[in-house]
Amino acid sequence: MNIKGKKTALEWKEIFLSTKFEKNYTYLQNDLGYTYSKDKTIFKIWAPTASSVILNLYTKGSDKEENSKKLNSYNMEEVENGVWTISINEDLKNLYYTYTIEANGEINETNDINAKACGINGLRSMIIDLNETNPDNWLEDKQVNIPIEERVIYELHIKDFSYNKNSGIDEKFRGKYLAFTQKGTTLNNDKNYPTGIDYLKSLGITYVHLLPFYDFDSIDETNNNIEEFNWGYDPVNYNVPEGSYSTNAYDGKVRIREVKEMIKALHNENIGVIMDVVYNHTHRLDSNFNKTVPYYYYRINNEGKYSDGSACGNETASDNIMYRQYMINSILHWVKEYHIDGFRFDLMGIHDTETMNEIRYALDREFGKGKIVVYGEPWTASKLAMKENYKPTTKENLGLLDENISAFCDVIRDLVKGDVFIEKNCGYVNGNNLNTNLKEYLYKVWNNKMVEEFTAKLPKQFINYVSAHDNLTLWDKLVITNNKEPNFKNYDEELIKQNKLAASIVFTTCGIPFFQAGEEFARTKEGDENSYKSSPKINALDWERTKEFEDLVQYYKKLINLRKKLLILCNPNNEYIESANVEEREELIVVTLNICEKIRKKYSKIIIIYNNKNNYNIVDIDNTDFDIIFGKCFVNIDKNMLKINSKSMCIIGKN
Repeated sequence: MNIKGKKTALEWKEIFLSTKFEKNYTYLQNDLGYTYSKDKTIFKIWAPTASSVILNLYTKGSDKEENSKKLNSYNMEEVENGVWTISINEDLKNLYYTYTIEANGEINETNDINAKACGINGLRSMIIDLNETNPDNWLEDKQVNIPIEERVIYELHIKDFSYNKNSGIDEKFRGKYLAFTQKGTTLNNDKNYPTGIDYLKSLGITYVHLLPFYDFDSIDETNNNIEEFNWGYDPVNYNVPEGSYSTNAYDGKVRIREVKEMIKALHNENIGVIMDVVYNHTHRLDSNFNKTVPYYYYRINNEGKYSDGSACGNETASDNIMYRQYMINSILHWVKEYHIDGFRFDLMGIHDTETMNEIRYALDREFGKGKIVVYGEPWTASKLAMKENYKPTTKENLGLLDENISAFCDVIRDLVKGDVFIEKNCGYVNGNNLNTNLKEYLYKVWNNKMVEEFTAKLPKQFINYVSAHDNLTLWDKLVITNNKEPNFKNYDEELIKQNKLAASIVFTTCGIPFFQAGEEFARTKEGDENSYKSSPKINALDWERTKEFEDLVQYYKKLINLRKKLLILCNPNNEYIESANVEEREELIVVTLNICEKIRKKYSKIIIIYNNKNNYNIVDIDNTDFDIIFGKCFVNIDKNMLKINSKSMCIIGKN
């Protein structure tokens, strides 16, 4: 088999699909990159199609820095399974390096896809002693241990969190990792309105899902411009933190230490950190992956073109064993080195189910079954070119996954407040009387039956939500569907009720609740439904709204506390509910949950009642032997009827 020299994309595809290539060039040891010691550093790179590989050493991460120069270049040796290596018997700590690789008839200089540190803008990889990046008492820091029934996920962008002056965060930390380490911040020096990490603690959430903070391409790290903004779904160095969120992007050690400080600060408040990962595509096709092993890491369709299931110009090939292993090693690195508590997979449908299960099993072996949270988007943006006999991790294939891999449920999202792709489309809370559809949905999830294409095995595999960074914020959707634009920022009692009811359904449906940061104080992006590179002023959290919409914030706090008290609401393994009945009574949706005898405490039944009408409604609750657990509802004069406020939810318990 000739794997050297120039070939077409289809010729490379045929080679990479062959069993002979997989047999001869699979390398599963987790030592690619470099292994540093004071006496020597060993470099290893998997580049089986390369004709030559040269290691280059530099003093700085870019040519534009003072005292930047190239120190030396070394020819590397090809050894086993397509791995090239060299050992340099010197102390190389804090130097930078690249590889010059001749492959497919081209010569390219590239950073290391396995790098754990890098210089400015990720141009060169960096050799460091990772132990030197540990904050004080880092070795005592551990992942949080949150029971699955109490998991509440809060989606947050690092710059959004502290960009605004009214965050109270020191200017030098605004938009940075270290904003999470600053305690005692308040809105306008009013201790009744905490901001920053104190606010997160007071809210009661158990995990923050942080939008991408691996090293991404769209922000120029050289100018430290706080006005630059991007969500970060444009990966460059998967195993290195983004530099623009650090206080010094030139020194590769600083960003690493500051990420650890951020995570430690959150752990100190018993808040876990979920990392948003984007292994499904790279920002460009002239990536470090293509410069290392051309065509291998991407799927090629039958026409010899790059498949584009991500709608970003390419899709990666998790069904190729060396990329699968790359993903596994990368995930394990973030957990071991940074104590990450979980991962959210962007466009998880692009990855095959075997890869997702292997990631789950690797995490379980190292850290305990189900402890590290794993969930993702069970869809793709376009058609895939996956290998035959492999299955994408889409909704219809969730049944092939380990039960501790969860997925976003777009069904509940759209039923509650309307289709995200049709701006004026309404849902149950904002005008469309979808009692029947929502009723059927609730019946299916509480009785563990298949919901549309979702083939999930257990309720804990459902991530329930009505808003995320994509599409309109919940508040903006309500404003638009109620025809109240352009008053996005105004307080509106009618919309508050709709917002509360939407959140109520998310928090009282079995599965794991998830909500976008600021949803609890009517976050608005003024109708911008795709703000991935909009002004930070549009994207940033406006902490003034925590005061203006205090009643809404307090309602979310109560819902979060309810989840922690009434654990049957999660029903993770379908073991808490003996039976469930969902019916429409007096134009209300009434969910009756009969609790399994082995976990019964005070109540044998829990009844959840939703009213989406603009007026109060009365429902017959059969007898008087009940307690009101949650919500503003009143016993009627004849004592067996319950009066439910307009646009509201209440829960009662029966003995």
